[in-house]
Amino acid sequence: MQIHITPKFSNETVYFPYLPLNQPARIQHVLERSKFEYSLTKSVKVGAGYAGYKYGENQWQNRPMATSTISTRVGAFEFWLQKVPGGTQAQIRYALVHFSR
Repeated sequence: MQIHITPKFSNETVYFPYLPLNQPARIQHVLERSKFEYSLTKSVKVGAGYAGYKYGENQWQNRPMATSTISTRVGAFEFWLQKVPGGTQAQIRYALVHFSR
């Protein structure tokens, strides 16, 4: 789900459950990301967010993150800095977006 709160401020949330299909399976909840972003320019955004995971009866595991996105003609490059148990991790994500008119 993407919501544009103002022309420069937006939220993107991606959640999905894994539903058990047989007895040994366990339900899982995955909040892949929920982030708020602010557009500094037409091609640069900065933001902060949260990701989380819950498997069966285990405790909810969550990770806050900071993001920066640079959009180019060949796609969007998103950089994450995320707190994880025992330290921090960096991720680079690439999204190919094509708009046709």
